[in-house]
Amino acid sequence: MTKIGTYTSGLWKLRHTIALISSHKPSRFSASSQGLDAVAGWGHKPTAQRARAMAAKHHLPYVAFEDGFLRSVRPGNQEKPISLVFDRTGIYYDARQPSDLECFVRRRFGKPMRSQEIHDAIDLIRSKRLSKYNSFDFSDIAELYLQSSDRKDRVLVIDQTVGDASIPGAFAKDETFRRMLQTAVAENPEAEILIKVHPETMIGRKAGHFTQDVLQSLAKQDEVCALALKENRLRLTPEAINPWPLLEACSKVYCVSSQLGFEAILAGCEVHTFGVPFYGGWGLTVERNPTKLRRRYPVSLEAVFAALYFDYSHYLEHDPVRKISFEEAIDQLELRIKKDSLRS
Repeated sequence: MTKIGTYTSGLWKLRHTIALISSHKPSRFSASSQGLDAVAGWGHKPTAQRARAMAAKHHLPYVAFEDGFLRSVRPGNQEKPISLVFDRTGIYYDARQPSDLECFVRRRFGKPMRSQEIHDAIDLIRSKRLSKYNSFDFSDIAELYLQSSDRKDRVLVIDQTVGDASIPGAFAKDETFRRMLQTAVAENPEAEILIKVHPETMIGRKAGHFTQDVLQSLAKQDEVCALALKENRLRLTPEAINPWPLLEACSKVYCVSSQLGFEAILAGCEVHTFGVPFYGGWGLTVERNPTKLRRRYPVSLEAVFAALYFDYSHYLEHDPVRKISFEEAIDQLELRIKKDSLRS
């Protein structure tokens, strides 16, 4: 078995899982590259810079691990992830270079697929109301006391945490979020505009791009936003609501690179992307980022979903360490959610 150097404590804690899905034997941090065949890190995040620099210095391949798209109940490091992705080429959220995910999508393109299996998997995620994080206080949209009574009169703008590596990876910046919100308000003058706050912002772990102060500041510069605030049509939604009923209650979604943008497609929303997320550029979204993509072309939703959830993602049990199926992962996540709710 080839040896892979791990340069973060988080990866080392998952070393048995890393060995299982990569066929590499993890090696603890060392200043020397002697005996290593590759270097591993968490995606292209700042915490991976040291690992990437070490790989470049010693002319070794850098391989990226990242949390999967069905991860855990709560954000943070208290739970081991139910799914991980492993990428030898790049990482799914960095459109500035190729990734294994793109290769998987290409392989699915134009080839016969087990469509019923894919549709069943999509229905399973939707019916179980599952996402990357799954800690919610309620799932009834009525709890938000929204103004509009019709889905077509609601628009959702998705915030992300400041410093998220997927923002520059999607050819976007912090100011992209302000432009996105202004566009959403201007293009939907009669609609109720909801801003989805990120789960890690809700628990105070990370800052988001939108706060009430930001909205008030924006209103001083933008008459349309000022009117929307005055009419109470523009509001933050920091409530811990399951995202699925929220997505299904909105006709349009504006996002930069959030995973919720892909789930919005699954929920039947018209999705406008202001970055280049992993689901952008395949003909599934309204592209609002002027960046010219070098590699993408129209493919089916089924192809992107299957590449993402079947080919790219690895589903795991940690005690004992073993691979599990997509369906088993759903069951594991539901069990965790149930246990978490009993503790709350």
